[in-house]
Amino acid sequence: MDTEPAVTAAPPAAAGRQRLPEPLGPGFLARPEETLAAIRETCPVARIRTPAGRPAWLVTRAEDVRAGFLDPRLSLSGGRVPDPDVRRRALDVTLVNYDPPDHTRIRRLATPALTPARMTAHRERIEQAAGELLDAADAARGSGPVELMDAFARPFAFRSLCEVFEVREEERAALYEPVALLADKTGRTARAVEESVARIDAFVRGEMARREAAPGEDVVSRVLAAWHEQGGASEDEVASLLAMLLLAGFDSTVQAIGMSVVALLGHPDVQESLRSEPGRIPRAVDELLRWDTPGPFSTKRVALEDVRFGDTVIPAGSGVLLSVAAANHDPRCHADPATLDPDRGTAGRHLSFGLGPHYCPGSALARLELTVTLTAVLGRWHRLEPAVPLHELAWGGGYLHRRLAALPVLPHGPA
Repeated sequence: MDTEPAVTAAPPAAAGRQRLPEPLGPGFLARPEETLAAIRETCPVARIRTPAGRPAWLVTRAEDVRAGFLDPRLSLSGGRVPDPDVRRRALDVTLVNYDPPDHTRIRRLATPALTPARMTAHRERIEQAAGELLDAADAARGSGPVELMDAFARPFAFRSLCEVFEVREEERAALYEPVALLADKTGRTARAVEESVARIDAFVRGEMARREAAPGEDVVSRVLAAWHEQGGASEDEVASLLAMLLLAGFDSTVQAIGMSVVALLGHPDVQESLRSEPGRIPRAVDELLRWDTPGPFSTKRVALEDVRFGDTVIPAGSGVLLSVAAANHDPRCHADPATLDPDRGTAGRHLSFGLGPHYCPGSALARLELTVTLTAVLGRWHRLEPAVPLHELAWGGGYLHRRLAALPVLPHGPA
């Protein structure tokens, strides 16, 4: 979740203190790696100030970013230890606030519920959702454009989550409102946000009670089964874990779908090659995640002691940002990174899901959703073009999480 306003920054200095590019605006939010490449090549560990004026260190080379994700001295909790006696609502604490061993004891509850095999078991229903949404989009558009974010990306990501959580049909419409609001709080009042948090909290705890009485094959049941078997977490922490899985699995997937389609709109040759050989789509998903990611930077960490990256020592107590976007386009890791190559051998080394203890627990579901999306969209229409120039697309959000507001496309089909 964004904790600071949208990024702004000036051209990078060769060394020393600098501010993230000012004003960042649409140019940065559309292609952040272009700005970050200059920082990476001139001052790979840069002392900066964030858009809110907070001092931090920015790490941009792939080798250093990977090391940073794995370094326990870079703390997400800032060294704070959670108090198990304080009752919390869902979302008061999440996995991104915890370090090992607290992070480990909670995260392991989700692992059995989110394996690739578990997610694949839901594939048929997820594919059905994709087909139904594209049918509706085709019926509504006539011969005109489709606004893909509202017509497909948002409802598809939500329906996919409902399938793996096995949310009852009669509850889905009421659940969508708080999920969508918390995914993008722009212009929302504090009261609306608080009410949405309360609704998510009530939903999660209600599902926990229902699945205790009648377990199934859904995510909630699997998490509860692991909790009863392993212990080690409070009821509040389990509720918070489930709420985090629900919310993080929504907006990140919505944006990854939009960004993947934007990439293919800008590379019609790649679009056509994948349409002709859909068996290559699962591998192409990793390249699309390398090419663009909703989060150009990791959540800010705090150095618990002095940490060295190359010739630079980051002092204890400093804030640290690991630049995923810069690492994903580092030529030291990915040859010719400015080329979108669906057969790239190193694509699986992208860091869009993070690395190490905080590797995205929902990565298997995200890959499945993107594979189903691209297979369905490319299989539906024989050509897909942008309905507006790509440089005119409206980007929002902030430097920790970018958002594509709308994506009007002009389909030509059927395939």
